[in-house]
Amino acid sequence: MAKVTKLPGHMCRFYKNGRCLYEEMLNPGYNREWRCLVLRELEGEYDRLLLQADNFHLEEQAFRDLWERRMEEYLKSTVVCRKMVPSDEEGLPFCGALHEEICLFEQVKCEGVCNLFELRKE
Repeated sequence: MAKVTKLPGHMCRFYKNGRCLYEEMLNPGYNREWRCLVLRELEGEYDRLLLQADNFHLEEQAFRDLWERRMEEYLKSTVVCRKMVPSDEEGLPFCGALHEEICLFEQVKCEGVCNLFELRKE
């Protein structure tokens, strides 16, 4: 008996880099756990710094300088991601698994053409 294989789902509107975005498209941004871990952590860092700047009445330029230094330190030390690769721009990391603000690793793998398959609208 011949082995039946599924067709690839790359022409589906929910397909992105081997992952199915159907659940995310149903309710975009609802599941915060699917958001990029690095972006979530940076948002938290920014909020903490903003609170400190407000408490210490820092001027806008001082805040900007402090944020740039924190970003440099953060990117050098604590970036933990499964798919960070160096980019050509001044050694800044680039994430190949980021789609808008969600991490594709958190989406289910596309198993091929399924009952949710919809052609892309070009």
